[in-house]
Amino acid sequence: MAFSGTSILKVKPASPASRAGLRPGDRILSCNNSQVRDWVDLLALSYSPTITLSISRGPLRRKVSLKRRPGVQWGIELVGSQVRGCRNKCVFCFIDQQPPGLRASLSVKDDDVRYSFLNGTYITLTSQQADEAISRGFSSLHVSVHTTDPVLRGKMLGLPGPLEILPQIDKLADNGIEIQAQIVEIPDWNNGRMLENTIADLYKRRNVTILGIVPVGLTRWRAGLTPLVGPTAKQAEQTLGTVKRWQRKALKEKGKPWVYPADEYYAITGEKIPPESFYKESSLAANGIGLLAEMISRCSGRSYSGDGIIVTGTMAAPFITEIVADSDYRVVPVENTLMGSQVSVAGLLSGEDVIKTLLQHRTRDEAVFLPSLMFNHNGVTLDEYSIKAISDEAGAEAVSVNSIGELL
Repeated sequence: MAFSGTSILKVKPASPASRAGLRPGDRILSCNNSQVRDWVDLLALSYSPTITLSISRGPLRRKVSLKRRPGVQWGIELVGSQVRGCRNKCVFCFIDQQPPGLRASLSVKDDDVRYSFLNGTYITLTSQQADEAISRGFSSLHVSVHTTDPVLRGKMLGLPGPLEILPQIDKLADNGIEIQAQIVEIPDWNNGRMLENTIADLYKRRNVTILGIVPVGLTRWRAGLTPLVGPTAKQAEQTLGTVKRWQRKALKEKGKPWVYPADEYYAITGEKIPPESFYKESSLAANGIGLLAEMISRCSGRSYSGDGIIVTGTMAAPFITEIVADSDYRVVPVENTLMGSQVSVAGLLSGEDVIKTLLQHRTRDEAVFLPSLMFNHNGVTLDEYSIKAISDEAGAEAVSVNSIGELL
């Protein structure tokens, strides 16, 4: 059977693809003489500034050369490149407990092994996903484990029956596929002894290169959903104790901590945050792991001579306050009334909450510094406020900063 390639869904105007004469419906058969099955192949094969595509248009075949400048995309969207949706009904799903009116991208539920490999999104790891990863050589994957108990895992994912995970992990191990694992910990569900057992099971798997543990995220929009609670200080302390025991074992046997708790556990308990060097083997910053250690390490001990308002979430506020204690900066924590007070991270601050807080706390012509984490790649907050809109409504000239280390 002849190789059929993959079809172009869209061509962006004024792009290299458009200038080369490509059209929706054209089928890409190869790129630089290597077969193209889908957009993943095209992405892997088209990293250079010049590529040659073999395409078919109806009965006709021809070769097309494309050129681009650095940073410019080819302008091709292929059929099947849309993210595959998630069919689970996880009891803790953050998307199910979001307020109305947020930007559309925040409502996308994905469970796509291709994006797990390329972008680091977390997947359930079904048998089909494992098989696809093996056939495509996708290593490493990001996998939401939560628990290795099949019955409890099925319940947590909102499925009608048990769902095993260890056979899939072992199948990946047999084929040289590494995974980075995650546990969302829910009190009275998978904490305590269940957490201990899950860590033990994953520790034995040679292809589980790292494990992150994050507390369940809960908003005030959970009406009609499974009743859940976040960790108390005592429960968070117990989890940290469990993690520390496994970290000591891993340091002896694996040469690295291997398992890492989210920064939130340290904020809840008030326990001392490890030094930044402790996270040198970690790749879990996107999970809120090691960010506070990095900030403390890189921003403490400096002399801050400027002034102004530093806006942040309630979790980071005490740490930033300590860092700039000898300066004229004021740290203003924003309570998240949009999502609920349990959501304490700066990355989920709404523009409306920031504006309201600034109107209450800004008493003079002070500069305002906002965390860049609260803006997406299009420069808007989760409730679609740009930094200019925030500045206009708050009556303050606000700028975004990646770190307080950027301040004078």
